[in-house]
Amino acid sequence: MTIDCEIPLGSVASPVWHRPVAAGGRALLDLLLRAGPAVQGTLPRRLDLSQPSIARLVSGFVAEGLVAASSRAATGRGNPSVLLSLVPDHAYGVGVGITGDALSIALADLTGQVCAGWREPMVDRSRAAVVKQLTAMHKRLLKDTAVDRDRIVGAGVGFAGFLVGDPLRFNPPAVLADWVDADLVTTLSPVLGSNLLCDNDATCAAIAEGLLGVGRSTATFAYANLTNGFGGGLIVDGRPMRGVRGNAGDFGAVWWLLGRDRPGGGYPSLDRLRTLVADHGTAFDTVEEMLAAIDPATPGVDAWLSEAREPFATLAFLLGHIVACEKLVIGGRAPGWLLASLVEGIELPVSPTRHDRPFPLPTVVPSAVQGDATAMGAALMPLQALFFR
Repeated sequence: MTIDCEIPLGSVASPVWHRPVAAGGRALLDLLLRAGPAVQGTLPRRLDLSQPSIARLVSGFVAEGLVAASSRAATGRGNPSVLLSLVPDHAYGVGVGITGDALSIALADLTGQVCAGWREPMVDRSRAAVVKQLTAMHKRLLKDTAVDRDRIVGAGVGFAGFLVGDPLRFNPPAVLADWVDADLVTTLSPVLGSNLLCDNDATCAAIAEGLLGVGRSTATFAYANLTNGFGGGLIVDGRPMRGVRGNAGDFGAVWWLLGRDRPGGGYPSLDRLRTLVADHGTAFDTVEEMLAAIDPATPGVDAWLSEAREPFATLAFLLGHIVACEKLVIGGRAPGWLLASLVEGIELPVSPTRHDRPFPLPTVVPSAVQGDATAMGAALMPLQALFFR
């Protein structure tokens, strides 16, 4: 039995100004989000909808202020073409990431662009302390952006942990022990509002990658989320694959099983990077502090890269044979230069050839999302619930 309908936890109700969007309309809006502005005349072919259906949808969306239509000069015979694009300030979503020792927040508009966002270290990870810190961050976000609050349709939260139990609850890592058995929706809705969706932090990051990054050209990929620990997500045909209890993509357990005898337990995480950097002479109290200070020349970084590449290569090999994804995207809180260096040195094992042809394996690439992917993906969840496929 699958329980996809119960995940994300929580719900989003339509605001009074929003008219529910049917499947065809969601497909159109989804295309404009992923691909950007599109010529109206090309949509019937791209969406497998009739021209009259497209015209009715566009007319309604333009009247509602959801889509903007502008004329372009004709390139040949016939009338000028009409270019369609999403109206950014039609709706917004707030996103929050609670990931080990960091708390992030973002406000995204309808096009997925982040209007404002940042990440702060969490010194005290207790429920009360995090709620207090998040309250201050949320107030600052609304003040700094000064957007029409009626246009904020909801909030999303990406939380570190896998799902257990009935009813579903997140089972967090040790650093978030005070959140064991917490009802996230009940705990956080006084801060973020009743329109609230909560999901795994890596799944939220994968959603951001799927809508704004590699997913714009790749429909099926695996996402590896480097943070204090390690998690992941699967995007299949453009949508998150969750499986029973919503835990599809928990790749860290694969590493633990295959690499228990490796240093660090075979678990190339940012906590492991912090340990190796400390072993080489520079100690940091938290991963967040370390990320703000290190660079490619920091002693211990090369040791981590050397240690991490083989487990990632093994993971990509297994995913290629089990999931048949096109790409393995490595992202998370790691800085872009670290991801690029990691990917550059990964060499996948080679399957035995058959009839002189190798088994097709995924390409390993760094994330194409700039910023905190967990908070960005969380901000997109309420928007996706109301507008997109």
